[in-house]
Formats: sequence, structure tokens, C-alpha cells
Amino acid sequence: MPKPSSSVARALASASLSFGLRDMRADPSAVGVFQDSGFIVRTSDNVGQYCTDRMGEMLVHAGARLNPAPSAALETELIDYHVIEGGTFVGTVRLRAIVRRGSGEPWTKTYVGTSKRWGRTHSPDNINEALSSALADVTQQLVNDEDFATALAGRQGSSAPMRRPGSSGG
Repeated sequence: MPKPSSSVARALASASLSFGLRDMRADPSAVGVFQDSGFIVRTSDNVGQYCTDRMGEMLVHAGARLNPAPSAALETELIDYHVIEGGTFVGTVRLRAIVRRGSGEPWTKTYVGTSKRWGRTHSPDNINEALSSALADVTQQLVNDEDFATALAGRQGSSAPMRRPGSSGG
């Protein structure tokens, strides 16, 4: 489970959050590709729901208090979620985090989590493990980001300016 930095832990303790994740990928069933053949690996599972549940669990473990009447909202957009298998399983998860507090400008930043593992060729378990590890990596980056702590706490002066959704983030 990801461990938050001390400033993110304080910000999580002081704010109640709503949390949501939207799957923004063009093809929500595609989760990987076999590099040698170009075969697209697909799933019938709801990837967005899985990522919402798993990331929510990791945030709670990091100290987030999820609440339907929050002081801040953390919205995440799943931009990329895939594995390339070519001798190893290389997982990538890219997401955009948006923090909203009141009527102020939202803060947004993009994070990329990765993982690499060896394993039996065309193994669904190795594909799932690579994706889960990349999701944990991206969550770890979020809960260690000082700019995220500043946005969550509602303080000004972050080194990353508040940005409108859709603008390019860090």
C-alpha cells in the first residue's frame, strides 16, 4: 500500500474527500498488447470501476476520509491503462488528478505509474499484476506530491499553479 508523505498525511487528515475516477480511454476493453504479434489483450471487466475501488482503498489506507459531504473533491481521469508484453510485462497507468475546493480554481496534475515484471508468456496473472503494480505506483506518486498536499489543504503558494481541467498538467 502506498505511504503518504507527512504533508499529504496532514492534508488528508484535515480534509474530508469525495473521490471519483472516470475512464477516459478510447477503448475501455483494451488492456495490453503482445509486442511480437500486435495482438490486443482485452477484458470484459469494468476497468474504471476496478481502478476506482482499488485506488479508493489505497487512499483510505493512506489516511483519506471519504465523505459524501466533503471539504474537497479529488477527481481522477484514467488516461492510459495498458501492458506491453515483449520478453517482460511493462505496465503503464496514466491519470490526471483534479482537486476542487469550493468555488476556487481547480488544481490538476498528470501522473504516470509504471511497473516491469518477468513471467510466463501470455499470462493473464502477469498482465494483472503489472497493471495493479502500475496503479499502486501512480497512487504512491500522488500521495507523496507536495503540490497535491497544498491543493488538498486549500493553501496558495504551490509551486504548481492551479489549472483548469483540460489544461496541461505536470
